[in-house]
Amino acid sequence: MTKWKNWMIFLAFSLLVTGCNSPSNEEQKKEKEKTKAQAKAKVQNKSNKPSALQKLGDNKMEVVLFLNRAEHVLEDVYYSALENAKGKTVYEDGLTYRELPERFDSKDKIVGYFSQFWSKPLAESLYDNMSTKLVKGKVYVSLPRTDYPTLISVRNTSVQKLDGDLNVTVENSTDTTFATDRTVRYQLVRDKKTKRYEIKSRKGTYGNENFQ
Repeated sequence: MTKWKNWMIFLAFSLLVTGCNSPSNEEQKKEKEKTKAQAKAKVQNKSNKPSALQKLGDNKMEVVLFLNRAEHVLEDVYYSALENAKGKTVYEDGLTYRELPERFDSKDKIVGYFSQFWSKPLAESLYDNMSTKLVKGKVYVSLPRTDYPTLISVRNTSVQKLDGDLNVTVENSTDTTFATDRTVRYQLVRDKKTKRYEIKSRKGTYGNENFQ
């Protein structure tokens, strides 16, 4: 009987100690939120990681695909604002500013995305020519009233490779109703740090407003 009583006392003490060492519901909730936030940040960093296109010019289609993506980075940001169902809206000076999702909620993130294709100075010029507004530290954007649809195809694009750099000329880059001067010239160079190609210069009157 004494042994049985001692065993019960030991068991009760063990359960008490285990209970004291077990994390509370609040601690478990915080740990889950922390793990979820870390996983989300990992995915975010991966999605914003610059692309590493190191081989361009051997195939003209590769250059065409790259330039088409580059010319649509603004649309990617604008569309993300429309797609942000939970985003807030601010009205100021007759403009409607929409909250951007976490992927693009700061200047650094937006410029970082643009820099996958454009050099840092051109990426910053693209951002500076957007109509943005900071609300509680987050970027809101107003959609532009003018767009510059660009046609880049293997049919209207010529590529010259010189010492690893690419000089690309796009003729008739848009419809005649949009512009009279429709020739756009790009210079693509390899970044010394990342070893990937980026657009160092874009020359041509059509669409130049986005880079002034």
